[in-house]
Amino acid sequence: MNIVSCQMKMVLKKNLHFPLLTLLLVVAFCMATPATFAQIKFTAHVSYNTVARDQALQLEFVVEGAEGADDFTAPSFTGFNILQGPAYGSYFSVNNGEVTKGINITYILMPQKPGKLVIDAAQVKVKGKIYRSNPVTITVLNQLSGSSNNNAIVTVPPLPGFRSNSSNNPDNKEFILRKGEDPIAKIQKNLFVQVEVNKQTCYEGEPIVATYKLYTRLRSVSRVTKRPSFNGFSVVEMTQPENMDFRPDQLNGKPIYSTIIRKVQLFPLQSGQLILEPVEIASQVRFLKAGEKPKTNNNVDDLFNDFFDDEMLNGETEEHNLTQESKPVTITVKPLPEAGKPVNFNGAVGKFTIQTALNNNDIAANENGTLKVVVEGKGNLSMINTPAINWPNGMEGFEATARENIDNATSPTSGTKAFEYPFTVNEKGKYEIPAVSLSYFNPETEKYETANSAVLDFAVNRVAEKKTPLVAVKDYPQEEEEIFIDKAKNFYDDTLKGEWWWPAIALVLLIWGGYQWRQKIKLSRAKNELKRIIEEENKEADAEAVPLTEGLITTFNTDPLDKARQQLKNNNAIGFYNELHAAVWSFLQQKYQLSPMDMNKRSVSDKLRADLFGENIVADFVQILNTCELALYTPDHSQEEMYQLLQRAETFIKTIEYKIV
Repeated sequence: MNIVSCQMKMVLKKNLHFPLLTLLLVVAFCMATPATFAQIKFTAHVSYNTVARDQALQLEFVVEGAEGADDFTAPSFTGFNILQGPAYGSYFSVNNGEVTKGINITYILMPQKPGKLVIDAAQVKVKGKIYRSNPVTITVLNQLSGSSNNNAIVTVPPLPGFRSNSSNNPDNKEFILRKGEDPIAKIQKNLFVQVEVNKQTCYEGEPIVATYKLYTRLRSVSRVTKRPSFNGFSVVEMTQPENMDFRPDQLNGKPIYSTIIRKVQLFPLQSGQLILEPVEIASQVRFLKAGEKPKTNNNVDDLFNDFFDDEMLNGETEEHNLTQESKPVTITVKPLPEAGKPVNFNGAVGKFTIQTALNNNDIAANENGTLKVVVEGKGNLSMINTPAINWPNGMEGFEATARENIDNATSPTSGTKAFEYPFTVNEKGKYEIPAVSLSYFNPETEKYETANSAVLDFAVNRVAEKKTPLVAVKDYPQEEEEIFIDKAKNFYDDTLKGEWWWPAIALVLLIWGGYQWRQKIKLSRAKNELKRIIEEENKEADAEAVPLTEGLITTFNTDPLDKARQQLKNNNAIGFYNELHAAVWSFLQQKYQLSPMDMNKRSVSDKLRADLFGENIVADFVQILNTCELALYTPDHSQEEMYQLLQRAETFIKTIEYKIV
C-alpha cells in the first residue's frame, strides 16, 4: 500500500467534496493511461537479402503487441512470383513475467529477374490505426544457386572438412538427385527437426531445458508452421532467433548443419506425465538433377566418370516441398516430497540465500522507513512469494513491492528478487527485526533447506517533527486536512480552471462510468452462473455428470466440461485451464473428425468458416484457447474470471453443436 493511496483513503474518511476528488482521480487517470497502452510495431523480415535468380526466400510481416488485425494490405511484389502465402499465425511469449503477443503473415517468394528488387511497405490496421512496415531491398544475382562460385548465397553452406569447389565433395552429393532416387526419402534422411532436453525426469518447480533444432545437409528454405505449446509449464525464453542461422555441427559422427528454432527453460507447475508438443517445419528443397553417365570402352575413363560427378549434371533442378515435425517428448514430473516439508514452504525450488537491510538506519519515530529483503540464487526465482516479516511491538509494516533481476540465459535461471517493505515506528527505543527465513526444496540434495537472514538491531533516538502516516488513522488532524484541501484547491485554480478541460473530464467520467456498469453486469452474471452450477451439482450427489444443456448436446454422452467444472469447484486454477483447454480440443476433434495434422488453430478456424460460422465465432474459439494458454503462465486467477470463461466455452460448444450461425 503506497502513501498516495493511503492519503486518499484519509480524505475519503473525512468526506472531501466529490467534485474535487473526482478531478484528482481524473487527472491521475489521464497521467497514467498512456503508459498502459502496448506499443504496436509492424516490421518486415526476409531470410536472405542476397539470393540467386533461382533461389526462393521467405518474407515475414510481424505485428508485435497486437492480438489481431482488422485489415492487412500486401505490397505489389513487383519482380517476384508468390510460391506460398499469405500464411497467417499468432504467438505469445512470457519472459520474466512480461507477456508479448503478436501476429505474423508469411510469404515464400521467387525472383523473376536479376538486379536490385524492392519490396514496398505493407499496411495493416490495428484498432482503427494504420501502420506501415519497412520496405526491403533484395539483391538477385545473375547466376544459379548451384554455381561453384556462389557459396555466399547458398542456403546451407558447404559442410566443414570438405572443399566447397570439389565436385566429389560428399556434401555436394546430397544435393544431387540421381535417376531412380526417391526425393522424399532423401529429404527425410538429410533434413529433419528434433527436440533435445537436458533431462526427462524432474521435480515440480525444477527446470528442464528444451532445444528445438533443425538439421540439414540440403539446399533448403524452411519456416516454422506450428509452434510447440507447453501446457503445464511456466516458460522462460532462452533464445528465439528471428532468422534461422545455420552453423556447422556433428550428428552421429557425420558433418551436418543445424540451427536452433527455439530454446526454452520450462518450470513444471504440476506433477505427472507432461508432454512437450512437436514443432512443425515446412521446407522447400532444391536438388540438382543428374543424367545418365557416359559409358566408354575404356575402363580408365569409366572409373574416372564413376569417381567424378561433373559429367552427370545436366544443369536442371528439381524442387520438393515437405512438412515435418519433431517427435513429442514426455517429461516425468515428480511431486515434491511431503516428508520434512517446512510449514512456511511456498514453492521455491533451487538454491537460495536471503539478506535483509534498512534503506536508512537513521529512522525517527513517526517517520517512514523501508526494510529491504533480497533473495539471491538459482531456481524458480520468479515464483517466490513475498517472505513473511515478524514485526516487533511498536513497529507497523505494510504491503511489500517486488523487483526482479534475473538472467534467463543460465539454467536454472539465476539472479535476485528484492522485496521492499514500508514501515513506521511509533516511539523512541531499541528495536530488533527477527531473522527472515525462506524454505526451499533443493533438487540436488532432494531435501528441504532453509535460508535465514541476520537479525537487524537498530535504535530510534529522535521523534519526527511532523508525522507522515502510511494509512488512514481515526484522529486525522484538522490542520493537515485543511492544508491538503488548500493545496488541491490551488492546483484546481492554477491548472484546471480553463473551460477546455470540462468536456474532456466529462468524456472520461462517462467512459469510466460505462466501464464500471459493464463490469458490474459481468460480475452479476458470473455470480448467477456460479449459483446455478452449484444448485445443479447438489441435486443428485451420486448421479452422473450433469449434461451441458439437457436434451441438447448429443455428441457426448456426458458433459464435455465436467472435468473443468470439478477443477473450478475445487478452486484449482491450473487444473481448470488445462481441462478446459483439453475439453474444447476434444469436442472439436470429435465434431470435425480432425487428424493430428489438423489439430491447430489455423486449420480449425478454416473449418469453422467453411461451416458458415461468422468471424465472431472464430474469434471466440481462438480467444478461449489463448486465454487458457496464457493463464498457465500467470499467478493470479479469480473465480469470476474462470466462471466467465467457462460460460463462454459452454456457449461456443452449444453454437457449434447446433450450428447457430
